[in-house]
Amino acid sequence: MSTMKKKAAYLSTPKSPLSVQDAPFPRPEAHDVLIRNHALAMNPIDFKQQDSGAMVNSWPYTLGQDIAGTVVEVGSAVTTLQKGDRGVAALASQIVTQKGANAGFQLYTTTAGSMVARIPDDMAFTDAVVLPLGLTTTASALFSTAYLGLVPPNASGRMPVENKIKLVLIWGGSSSVGSCAIQLCAAAGLMVLTTVSPRNFEYAKESGATEALDYNDSDIVEKLAKAAYGKEVVGAYDAISSETSLAACINFLHAVGGGKLSFTLASAKLPELPQGVAVVAGRPPLRAADGGDPIWRQVWADFMGAGLQSGKFKPKPDALVLKGGLERLQDGIDLVRKGVSAKKVVVELIE
Repeated sequence: MSTMKKKAAYLSTPKSPLSVQDAPFPRPEAHDVLIRNHALAMNPIDFKQQDSGAMVNSWPYTLGQDIAGTVVEVGSAVTTLQKGDRGVAALASQIVTQKGANAGFQLYTTTAGSMVARIPDDMAFTDAVVLPLGLTTTASALFSTAYLGLVPPNASGRMPVENKIKLVLIWGGSSSVGSCAIQLCAAAGLMVLTTVSPRNFEYAKESGATEALDYNDSDIVEKLAKAAYGKEVVGAYDAISSETSLAACINFLHAVGGGKLSFTLASAKLPELPQGVAVVAGRPPLRAADGGDPIWRQVWADFMGAGLQSGKFKPKPDALVLKGGLERLQDGIDLVRKGVSAKKVVVELIE
């Protein structure tokens, strides 16, 4: 194992381009698995970290959170996975642990076994890799009692009775996070109202949205409130978290009688909140407040694998694949920085 070559894409300083170099070969700790990455996905957090150096404790630093590949070694305490498992999607956690071995943008990554999910045998790595961060983020924001506290979907496919006739607003339904949010809410039996551009109306409905409206419409708040009339609105989730989107979500909740808005960009600037509207925000935790697994890990365990196998959960948005290995990662980050719609930028690694 120690003779295997390992390379990583390093960020040497804020605003510097990624540089592919040799890297130390990681070994999994007791609860970890070692994954040979075959596909990596880009997220907005990657260019934000590259541009600002946010959440980086030391340099050089390796970005990346979405990975998919093959298990090549497991820690002594891991029982759910084994060496040679062909297809897994996983969440790389260096942004929390600050350990280079846990970063995504490299050939080999170690991560906790509970952050790894098997994928169907016929699913491409480049498809599966679009899911981990989006699922993690949305599961926390939707189902954690600290956020919206909705009842999550489960492997049985039975929709929770308490979710019937309830409606949730997902702002930004064509984004990676928004796509996951729509699918999870639909699988849980909730009606989903979402905002996208008109060219993505059908995409949003294929993901499970009940109705899709144009977020650029000057009367969007009024139209959202009309679409929600007569239904029990259980909250809103803003997958974009801009000042404009947050204000629209807050005004929508006020118009329907109040409610809770969840989002994950905790630094976003909020307008003054009207009476009856509450806001909750923050990054997905690695542990629950009681020390147990957080809700997103429960959703991974109870629904992700079964949902992929049954087709109730699909790798959305579609992958925009760049071939050429680690050297294409900077191109991928630059594409995300410019903006993509109903796509997720993915780099396929050279075998």
